[in-house]
Amino acid sequence: MEPPVGYFGFRKGGIAMHGDGLSVWQLPSGKWTGQLTIRQIDGSRRKFQRRRDTRADALEAVKELQQQLSKPEAERPKKLGELLPGFLSFKRSTVRPNTVADYKHQLELWVLPRIGEIQASALRPRDVLQLMTELRESGLSVATVNTVRMRLSSLMTYAVMVDQALRNPCSSVGSFRSDGNSLVQAPWSLEEVSRALNACRGTQIELFMILATLLGSRRGELLALRWGDIDFQNAEIQIDKTRSYRRLMDEDGNLYHGHIESDPKTFSGFRRLPLAPPILVALMSERSRREQLGHSVETGDYLLRGSKGKRLSNTSLDRSWNKFCDDHALRRIRIHDIRHTAIVQALEAGARLEEASQGAGHSSTDVTKRIYARYVPALAHGFASSLSERLTGEGMATQGAFLGGGVNADN
Repeated sequence: MEPPVGYFGFRKGGIAMHGDGLSVWQLPSGKWTGQLTIRQIDGSRRKFQRRRDTRADALEAVKELQQQLSKPEAERPKKLGELLPGFLSFKRSTVRPNTVADYKHQLELWVLPRIGEIQASALRPRDVLQLMTELRESGLSVATVNTVRMRLSSLMTYAVMVDQALRNPCSSVGSFRSDGNSLVQAPWSLEEVSRALNACRGTQIELFMILATLLGSRRGELLALRWGDIDFQNAEIQIDKTRSYRRLMDEDGNLYHGHIESDPKTFSGFRRLPLAPPILVALMSERSRREQLGHSVETGDYLLRGSKGKRLSNTSLDRSWNKFCDDHALRRIRIHDIRHTAIVQALEAGARLEEASQGAGHSSTDVTKRIYARYVPALAHGFASSLSERLTGEGMATQGAFLGGGVNADN
């Protein structure tokens, strides 16, 4: 990391900026990260990062954020609804555009109509709990209620930062326990995924199916792939983008839906993966087919296209996927569950947890283990087998007297 490139030491509206508050450094991917560190009125530190293509842009992004946070708020205590415009402006500098739009949508839909007239400084944990209870009783899922709580908590954190509240009451109210209802489907078994791979041959969905099952990548990562991301000489593929159809917000604060292409959700999402022979064959077949149809296969063209050669949309992909499953009597799972299937099958085949985590683009092996360990009995079986072999192998017979006697059964 480079040393700090800026210095500022002042206090404004309860926010203490300190000498190491502004820094910028280059990532292995070539992009630059600017970081702003502030001290809140309770003494804790909070960090904000913005990733840009150049050093100057990264520095400029965090400087803009610094200026926003240093602007004095009016002395009059503000209601939650009055804080929303400034909060959204602040969030534009800290999160992705579609996330800003989600904040606006959910706060305006679920929070402000109920507690928007309450002053931020007067909001109490009991108000937060009552809001969550009312939303749950109105029919919202537990997951949605918990998401609303997170959005409100973020708004209140901003209120603390601009000296409109002394504390965030949401921190005293935990999330509701899951009700067990989930859209996630159990991953396909080896037999199911083998049938699917055989059935997709020669269909419109073949290339997507092979990429999804043999790479285990996210939907958005696959939709963002272009021919320029393929290195045929070294049989590798570069994953460094994601594309999705999301709720967005224009400069005037109006919400709309549109496509957005951005960096992967975490730094670990940037990765190069080897291309297995079946993937290479599918890619070369697709390129040949495109050329015969007169469709472009330049480096900037998307790999996945619709039947008419246009960019494949989420809606078209969902429709083709569901039809494919139904036509071939396959258990219908979500497209994201293909990723789960790929990772589980890799672990079942003996891939190390670290390998699966890196290939999937997870931020840590803990994420991989937390999500997939329950689907892979081999992980626990390996532990039990190794332990049994170690403790009951050669040389243990003479120590039999110690096994059983003197052992604390409660441990």
